[in-house]
Amino acid sequence: MKMKKVTALLLAGLMTFSLTACGNSGDSGSNDAQSSGSSSSDAGTESTGTAADSTGTAEGVTNLVLWTWNDDALTFANKFNETHDNIQVEAINVAASGEYETKVQTAILGGEKEPDIIGAEPGWISMFMEAGFFANLDDFGAKDYEGVQVDYVWQEGQDEDGVQRAISYQITPAGFYYRRDVADAVFGYSDPESVAKLFTSYESIMEAAREAKAKGYRLFASDSELNYCTYNEPWVVNGVLNMNDERLERMEMTSAFYNEGLTAYAAPWTTPWYQSMAGEIPVLTEEVQWGTDDLNVWAGDTEEAAEDFMAQAAALGFDETTECMAFGLPSWGNLILQNHAGDTFGNWGFVPGPTAGWGGGSYFGISENSEKKEAAWEFIKWMTLDEETLEWWYQEGGDQGTGGDAVSIVALLEKHSGDTNEAYGGQTLYKEWMEVAKDIDFSVETKYDSDLNNKWGEAISNYKTGQMTKDEAVEYFYDQVESTYAGEITVDR
Repeated sequence: MKMKKVTALLLAGLMTFSLTACGNSGDSGSNDAQSSGSSSSDAGTESTGTAADSTGTAEGVTNLVLWTWNDDALTFANKFNETHDNIQVEAINVAASGEYETKVQTAILGGEKEPDIIGAEPGWISMFMEAGFFANLDDFGAKDYEGVQVDYVWQEGQDEDGVQRAISYQITPAGFYYRRDVADAVFGYSDPESVAKLFTSYESIMEAAREAKAKGYRLFASDSELNYCTYNEPWVVNGVLNMNDERLERMEMTSAFYNEGLTAYAAPWTTPWYQSMAGEIPVLTEEVQWGTDDLNVWAGDTEEAAEDFMAQAAALGFDETTECMAFGLPSWGNLILQNHAGDTFGNWGFVPGPTAGWGGGSYFGISENSEKKEAAWEFIKWMTLDEETLEWWYQEGGDQGTGGDAVSIVALLEKHSGDTNEAYGGQTLYKEWMEVAKDIDFSVETKYDSDLNNKWGEAISNYKTGQMTKDEAVEYFYDQVESTYAGEITVDR
């Protein structure tokens, strides 16, 4: 292995803490802090509280250390510890300040024996594999479970030689969650079959956005709602950067959304974005998205923060208000919407996007340095491959204990395909997600995606805000790629 090359790639792709790994669709066109699959913690390091014994065992108990960037693993570990006596897991959320990937890199390359279990997002997983961080799970019998999970999820956890290195407990197919009442007001219909036609292409989406604005609404809160549902081709093909017409078209589309005022300028993961799920919000400006000295919109998603934001916006003269119709999110986004819907709860629907995208996802593998690999495999197997565990996760786990996460085991997806969701007008979301997942093309995923998506997003932002012409922004992107991946990726200008 060429460790110098691998380390350079890690530094390029991991330091940004971008969590946009949805089918090569993570360009933002704005500086979005994307959410990882399920509920992530930014409050600092958190743990299950189980005391880990670094010597390995005490009184017949093997103590494992798991590192994660979101709180799901903490919930799994607590459940596991309640039901197992011979193995105990201390799950630690080390995601504070976006340091997770750097800490993993430092620990594993430094030869540390802990953590025993490593979590990874799809955007980082191939780099972790190439760096040799993950042990071979086929040595412990992972191949016996081939076919149990949805294909693209299982393949995501394999290295270039088809060796299983990590496994996930969830699928994360993406689409658009929309408010039925706004759809009725703008288009005169709200059933999923009709609304789906609005999202079949860039052209139809642009037409819908302009019609919504003409009637006093906004199709999207931000110009980043397409992030999870675009691009059918990989960024790099046979070592050559793949700049295709679709990416350039998306660049123009994002600029039009921004400059025609087709959104409410409510950037994802900010107070107004959450607030727009519940009802009316002020239309901000292109200058006021991520916060200023006068109006701090990066205030979280609490009810108090939302009220404070609305009061500040009114005091500053943001008197034009609107209601937003749709949000582009992976399956875990349904939990976010439910938690912030307020009076709009039950008034939502789901439709697929123009391409079968996906976003985020939590994968777990065994550290190559761990001295407790057998025990670590028992936990990973229980967490990701056990039907009883994932039935519990579907019913009671997930974001804030509400359940409803889209699990990865095919048998459970089929079992619950007829379950209706009251938040989404009685739609059978599991069935809808399964249909999207069938069309996900894993071959478009590359190890460069996270970093190249960030670089392309910066170029789009420079263009839409007028800091660069289109040609200048594209050339700037090419320059960034060449400087980072000289000798590795060829840029055909």
